Amino acid sequence: MSFYNFKPQLWPTIMTIPILILLLYLGNWQVERLEWKLGLIKQIETRAFMDPIRILPEKSNLDDLEYLSVQITGRFNNKQEMTLYSVGPNGEAGYDLYTPFTNNDGKIIIVNRGWVPERIKDQVSRLETIKNVEHTVTGLLRKPSIKLWYGPENEPQNNNWFYGDLDGMARTYSLGTVYPMYLYAAVDDHDPVFPVAGRTEFNIVNNHLDYALTWYGLAIVLLVIYVIFCRQPKKS
Repeated sequence: MSFYNFKPQLWPTIMTIPILILLLYLGNWQVERLEWKLGLIKQIETRAFMDPIRILPEKSNLDDLEYLSVQITGRFNNKQEMTLYSVGPNGEAGYDLYTPFTNNDGKIIIVNRGWVPERIKDQVSRLETIKNVEHTVTGLLRKPSIKLWYGPENEPQNNNWFYGDLDGMARTYSLGTVYPMYLYAAVDDHDPVFPVAGRTEFNIVNNHLDYALTWYGLAIVLLVIYVIFCRQPKKS
């Protein structure tokens, strides 16, 4: 037997309705973002694990080329190697080696050859890593990174780079027109221990389902509170 009547009240109703609409909108938006993210992850996996294409593709939308597998042949310009501070596979401080590469079509692309520990930052301490002959590089195209507001500034004069400023790298060595993306070299079983290639990670964050459930859950809680607030005891 129920001892309460539900009677909507003016101000609680006026306050509840727009908040409820907003929570449902945010939940639906996260569901749409979830579908978009799943599609993006599928595209990335398809590009990254397909057979590599053997030319540098011409496209203005870099998002369509992100993680695309490419294989090119040409030569490294080792005298223009740039070292970008990075953490290695075991958490050790070191540097990723960014080296201009001229392919057989005459196009220049900056290749992230991989990571070396801090103790062998200088080329003279790792001569075995220098490739002076024609070489074929397979890897994934990656967009330049964005400087974090709290990160240090690059120091081109000391060959200390802290974020991937592709245009700045090109200016430093007067490279002229370079391909607008980096090529992250894949692991090559014939290479020496260093540099450690295959620096692309695929841990793409996808929390949209959790966010959607959170907004929908808050909407349910709001409704429950509203119903409880608007209940009134039956008059005997």
